[in-house]
Amino acid sequence: MSTRLITKKELSIPAAIVTEVAVVLLENEINNDIIGADTEIDEVLIEVQFEREHRDVIHHIEDMISDYQETEEEEDDDDEEED
Repeated sequence: MSTRLITKKELSIPAAIVTEVAVVLLENEINNDIIGADTEIDEVLIEVQFEREHRDVIHHIEDMISDYQETEEEEDDDDEEED
């Protein structure tokens, strides 16, 4: 009998990319639950449950979040320079 190790992880998803992240989760059939929201910074907190074979998908989602945050920071820096 083999047991599969399930890993749980919390991810803070910027509201602007929630639908993109949801598509990735659905396509890969990764279990997830919304466990919170922060309306001040427009983020949704989700908990994902995944097996080892889905680690690359989770890393891809983390990259999506990082890319979005970096883009936002660059835009904020550009706005500050214009002031």
